[in-house]
Amino acid sequence: MSSLSNKQRFIRNFSLLLTSRVVSAVLTLLVNILLIKNLGASIYGEFAFALTLSGYFVSISDTGLSPFGETEAAKNKNDINKIVGDIASAKFLLSLFSTVIIIFIGILLFKDDPRQKNMLIVIAFLPLIYSFNFSWALRGIEKNNIILTTNLMGGLFYFLGVLLIVKNSKWYLAAVLLFLAGNIITSAFQLGYIKNLIKKIKVNFSYGSVKKTVKDSLPFGIFSWFSVLYISYPIVFLKIFNNNKNIGLYYITYKLMVFIFVIFNLTGNAFIPVISDAIKAKDNEKESKILSELIKFTYTFSIPACFGGFVISHNLIAELFGLKIIESAMLLRMMIWAIIPVGISSALISYLMAKNVKKSLVKSAIFTSITGFIFSIFFIKYFGLKGAAYSLNFIELLMVSSLIYFTYKIIKIKFDIINFIKVLSASMIMAYIVILAHQRLILSIIIGMAVYAILSLVLKIISKKDIKELKMLFVK
Repeated sequence: MSSLSNKQRFIRNFSLLLTSRVVSAVLTLLVNILLIKNLGASIYGEFAFALTLSGYFVSISDTGLSPFGETEAAKNKNDINKIVGDIASAKFLLSLFSTVIIIFIGILLFKDDPRQKNMLIVIAFLPLIYSFNFSWALRGIEKNNIILTTNLMGGLFYFLGVLLIVKNSKWYLAAVLLFLAGNIITSAFQLGYIKNLIKKIKVNFSYGSVKKTVKDSLPFGIFSWFSVLYISYPIVFLKIFNNNKNIGLYYITYKLMVFIFVIFNLTGNAFIPVISDAIKAKDNEKESKILSELIKFTYTFSIPACFGGFVISHNLIAELFGLKIIESAMLLRMMIWAIIPVGISSALISYLMAKNVKKSLVKSAIFTSITGFIFSIFFIKYFGLKGAAYSLNFIELLMVSSLIYFTYKIIKIKFDIINFIKVLSASMIMAYIVILAHQRLILSIIIGMAVYAILSLVLKIISKKDIKELKMLFVK
């Protein structure tokens, strides 16, 4: 590992995490295509609401333990046994509590809606299952190949199960059970690997130990709670002011966005072990250089993704889901621009986590959640489905603005304006050529990627040094 440069370590970590998440995201996307076709937009909307509500409690049961554990594992690989034991113990207890609460919510608040109640009671076990997921530890110790393998197994089981079993709306509960089963498979294999690595997970349910672990992770948890909260605003307020069908239309569009979001979120995951070394060495200049390079990497790929997604949106929705939900193409054109702030936010969040600047993360999340709450109600109440798209973009802009402010208080980021203009120009040219070509979905994507790759080399967006380091990495 020490023979690799920081850039090569980042690329290696990112490549494995990206492959893992892309495989998982592709399988999830295929599942969602099957579900919306077989269940219908309204029932799919109820399924989306159940997942959203359970997401609150997954966040509560985690309480920042995963990001805290990842940063601790990255900094203290020799102490991995204790870190795993402490984190696993706290996560299990909090998850048990969350599961019970979701069951009560399902029974008490949705007694007049049996389908939604049944979904919530079953999905209630998701936090408990996630407590045995050790992706956080595997990322910290840079064993990302294990994440790739386990995510593939779990995702493939979920996809095949839905493909073979869920044929119509009567099987809505089977879809939820299969979702849980896929997560059980992923978590079980990760647990097996971790146990093999550290021989024995020493759980410690003592009040003092759990309290200390949760206290250390709590700022990350608060940040996570508010992040989950503001991301869910469009679905929650569509449930209040609109209908299940529009929830389904928004959720499937958001899932397409997530397919791209995960790529940029993973840059942060791959970045943490690399930046942690510079932080431990107290090398501010190196920190600044690495963070600046990560932000450059982010906008180099997020800007063309936005322009490309905008021009192929109609084909994408029509070919994947059919004309019945073509309204989602309009949503996608509006929501696609959130990719840029999401990518930059991911880089800044990872830096602040590695730097252990807890207060800045919490303040950013609280500011975004409160402001986003007020504006989301207005947007969705008066603009409906379009308002949900406005909400997403506005919230992500709030988040990235807040993070930039707090990051600049710690370290200077060097922004290459010339390179940014080159990326913007190449993206616009690429989008125009795709429009002129007027081809079907797959060919349009291939044309867009090829044009942007050529322009990147011609305009020197990607340097010869970058290509050389990449070649060296593959040789090693």
